[in-house]
Amino acid sequence: MWISDVESFAAHYSISVRKAQHFQCTGEHLVAHSEGGKPNSSNIVAACKFCNIRRHARKRPEDPVTYALHVQRRLKKGFWNNHLLNLAARPVS
Repeated sequence: MWISDVESFAAHYSISVRKAQHFQCTGEHLVAHSEGGKPNSSNIVAACKFCNIRRHARKRPEDPVTYALHVQRRLKKGFWNNHLLNLAARPVS
């Protein structure tokens, strides 16, 4: 993820700036404001823009614990957002 330099991130991964925009670091509310989530450190985690938007756009967003397990399973298999980085699936060490 990147916070302030999308061009360097894009160059590092040899992707377009447009694709790199998906990896902007955002604050993910584990429990959405609309569902009573509080703006505090126990309810906010770092997440790329792509994941933040996609999680809450689902018809039935997963609860924070279930979503965390989903992310962990994908990372162990090496599949997390590789399609955005033009990488072949590979295990994450």
